[in-house]
Order: sequence, then structure tokens, then C-alpha cells
Amino acid sequence: MSDLKDLKEDLLERINYLQVFKTGEFTLASGAKSNFYIDGRLITLDPVGVEIISKIILNNLDKSITAIGGPATAAIPIVSSLLLVSNILFKRKLKGFYVRPSAKEHGLSNSIEGLLSQKDKVIIVDDTITSGSSLINAIKEVEKQGCKVVQTFVVFDRGEGGPENLDNAGYKINSIFKYDHKENKLI
Repeated sequence: MSDLKDLKEDLLERINYLQVFKTGEFTLASGAKSNFYIDGRLITLDPVGVEIISKIILNNLDKSITAIGGPATAAIPIVSSLLLVSNILFKRKLKGFYVRPSAKEHGLSNSIEGLLSQKDKVIIVDDTITSGSSLINAIKEVEKQGCKVVQTFVVFDRGEGGPENLDNAGYKINSIFKYDHKENKLI
């Protein structure tokens, strides 16, 4: 297994190759304007990129974790890869789920899809954190099920207050990369 520093360097190389990080003028999902954009789906739907992301997260995974999930839709490819890589490389069988933005209006009317049981110890993952609201919403839904959120992990921290908001809510966020506003690049 590669050293974590090497994995991060390999991931950054892949991010650059796929042109995940873009500069210019962009409107974010929140409606806010930004001079950069991180197209997280390019790296999380790339087999090389998502495997590296999975290895980094799994090497930092708390031993008590029994389930992996996150907000739909960005977390879904990360969750799927984490489950597979964990099973194959680490021989650790974990459960996976995702949290819908709102409960389905048909079928079972679930707000959480997949495998999640009361008392599970959970890691919540996502591709990017901006304000942290989608992660906080996912955490609240998971806790309503009687589970404990032990860790949160994202690939990219946009450096726009999300980690502070999570910290204020009682959770620490781990990220692989953070956007450096002064240098206009990922570090």
C-alpha cells in the first residue's frame, strides 16, 4: 500500500489531469458567485481517482465505524467505492447508505436508502464542503435513526466556513484538500 503522502500526490496529479479544479466565474448551488469551481464528480466517478480517495479515507477510518454514508448524490460514488475497497483491500465489511435531500413521497418514504441500523457507528462522506449544511443535514437524519456519527470526511474543503460550521455543531471534518484562497490552488 502506498504511503498516504504518495496517495495524496497521486490524487492531485489525477485531479489536474481530469481538470477537476477550474478558475473563472461560476455560480454555485447556493446561488453564490465564485472565482473557482471544483467539479467533484469528475474525480469521484473516475475509477483511478475514487480508488485513491477510498484508500486515503480508509487509512484514516476510525476502527469503530460500521457504516459509511453521505448526502445524495455526490456521496454515492464515494460510498460505493469505499465499501468495495474496504472489502477487497482491508477485508473489512461495512454497510453503506445515502441520505436523500427529502423523504421519498412513494414506496417506503425513506429519507435514508441502503443499509443502516440503529446503534451503527457512522462516517459521513462527501465530495466537497462549502457551508457544511448538506453534511449537517445528513448527520441529523442519521442521528434520528439512533446512530452515532463518529467521523466526517470530504475530498475538498472550499475554505468557506464549512469546517467551522461543523465544529460549532459538534463535529470535526477531515478533508484531503483545502482550497488556498491566497494561492488560488488546492493544498
